[in-house]
Amino acid sequence: MNTPATSTSSIRRILVALDASASGMAALEATAAFASRMEAQLLGLFVEDINLLRLAALPFAREVSFLSARTRRLGGAEMERALRAQAALAQAALIAAAEREGVNCSFRVVRGEMIAELLAAAHEADLVAIGVTRPGDRRAASTVHGMVGTAPGSLLLLPADARIRPPVMAIYDGSAASMKALVVAQRLAQMDGGMLTLLISGGAAHVRQEVAEQLAGSGLVVRYHALSDLDIPELVQSIRKEAVGTLVLGGDIGLKRGTLQHFLERIDCAVLLVR
Repeated sequence: MNTPATSTSSIRRILVALDASASGMAALEATAAFASRMEAQLLGLFVEDINLLRLAALPFAREVSFLSARTRRLGGAEMERALRAQAALAQAALIAAAEREGVNCSFRVVRGEMIAELLAAAHEADLVAIGVTRPGDRRAASTVHGMVGTAPGSLLLLPADARIRPPVMAIYDGSAASMKALVVAQRLAQMDGGMLTLLISGGAAHVRQEVAEQLAGSGLVVRYHALSDLDIPELVQSIRKEAVGTLVLGGDIGLKRGTLQHFLERIDCAVLLVR
């Protein structure tokens, strides 16, 4: 079988969305480690959110001290300084992580709306990495949802403390995107101990034949699980039961009883969304 063009070997530039939060730093460390394995370059992007600057410029904007609970006027100049300080911290963290992992990196700061700037920069990369923050962080959640829905290429979604690690699981439904996901999962599994868990949707003989042809000669130990359909609760249960470290799936996956964003919110492993 001919191997699709999209594979781990085509990941040469990884764009990582940077901020100074704990979740952002954890995602950076995981992305740098993955870039090292892929021999890829890290492209760090810090977005000065124009909406925060607009908010700070309003006359009623106030900052509340975490320690004293006192409030003070928050102006545009103060927000500018705060964003510059955060960008400097993010740049230093990027350089340190890249040096530890032995990868090349670049860094730039842009000003604009978060999703729009990430989408624009995504065209320069083969993969975009985003930290998935704790529930309740609406700004971060809207960024993830926006990227999942509109990003032109592949995404790496990293919940807190998640890394690209075994066991690797892929979901295959016979679509072109799921074949690309299978190729990526195959390569990752070969790099991570030689085991792959595969969830196959649809019992058609040609679907199983496609999988068998792709994995022939891979040397992998493959565990197969058949699914009648891609029902979200059943998928989540399977992922948790297998204690999956990395899930690889196609970006056009057709899910039952919910959206892709809904599905992603219910799992806590690293996810490679392949397009």
